[in-house]
Amino acid sequence: MNILSDQWHQSYGFLLGKVLQQMEDKFAEGLIPFNINARQYGVLLFIQGNPYSSQKDISENLKIDRTTMVSHIDHLETLGFVERSKNPNDRRSYSLLITEKGNDVLDSRLEFLNHIELEVLTPLNPNEKQLLKDLLVKVWKSL
Repeated sequence: MNILSDQWHQSYGFLLGKVLQQMEDKFAEGLIPFNINARQYGVLLFIQGNPYSSQKDISENLKIDRTTMVSHIDHLETLGFVERSKNPNDRRSYSLLITEKGNDVLDSRLEFLNHIELEVLTPLNPNEKQLLKDLLVKVWKSL
């Protein structure tokens, strides 16, 4: 029996999930030495591009629930990848900055991530890859 029966071919969620699973599994292997997962890598990327963001800002932008976000930030701070400081505009929240160590992790894994994406998307030509990316961005921005 073919695992991808006609019914599965009709499911966007299943197909997107399987491609994502392949990328995440391969990327997770490369993150093991840094003791972080793919979602935490994404949080670091967000903080790098949006310094002084609050946990709430990151949570809302990356669609990660607040409780999970707190544990991600706690972990990243323990590893020395981010620093928290009191937000001068709101004493109840913290501003987050990526550290040099956090930047080093991002820099060292960026080429690895790009390699994995290209490997998983090998069946697509460059135009198809760009179209896929454009469509995914369009859907994500509408959420």
